[in-house]
Amino acid sequence: NREKQDILEPLPDWKKEDLKDVVLHSHYISPPSAKIRVILNHYGVPYTVINGVKKDSKYKKIPVILLNGRQINDSHIIVKNLAPILDGKQLTKELIEIEDIFTYGAMISLEADTAGNCSDLCKCACLVGGCVGCLLCSLSCFLCCFGKKIVIGKKDIKSVSAYGAILAEKLNGKPFFHGSEPGIVDVSIYGGLMSFIKAGNHSSEVFLESGMRPWYSRMKGKVTADM
Repeated sequence: NREKQDILEPLPDWKKEDLKDVVLHSHYISPPSAKIRVILNHYGVPYTVINGVKKDSKYKKIPVILLNGRQINDSHIIVKNLAPILDGKQLTKELIEIEDIFTYGAMISLEADTAGNCSDLCKCACLVGGCVGCLLCSLSCFLCCFGKKIVIGKKDIKSVSAYGAILAEKLNGKPFFHGSEPGIVDVSIYGGLMSFIKAGNHSSEVFLESGMRPWYSRMKGKVTADM
């Protein structure tokens, strides 16, 4: 499947215990990859991680997941297809919209703000570590000059604070997006935020202060899985 495009053939009626062979192509600091790892860790799904893109695939982005040999691309589509397996039911239209807003809006806005901030790029470099982290840190002042424009491109992206407010409103007084208890969309958003928060990026604070901090505080008490 292409980005934003659902898989052509629906998955079998699998339950969590049917997931015998799960492989995730990802990168440690990638927010879309982090959110899928947090979901798998939270729900206790054993999986193998391969760092980087799937080399024999036409799809050259991450994350890519293989569930018992079935390849699914794009973190939004992965979440949508994991929902009935891990939560026992399909996502509602409202939950699909919330996941869409975060994946294709808020997360890109967070990435763009990070890419345009020299200090935040250095913090990400520390999180990456090793030679790649050192290189990113040394180039951070150069990269931040045009990083935000590259991330956003021609996409119609709102500010981080605007997305925080939009998602806070979508809670509509509920403790979690799924209701009284968190579901896969809650875990997805929590996981997607984790790399920004772990790095100590300013953009994540802006997002939380836009109405999402009470939800985040509740999620910290519910999700112990790391990325």
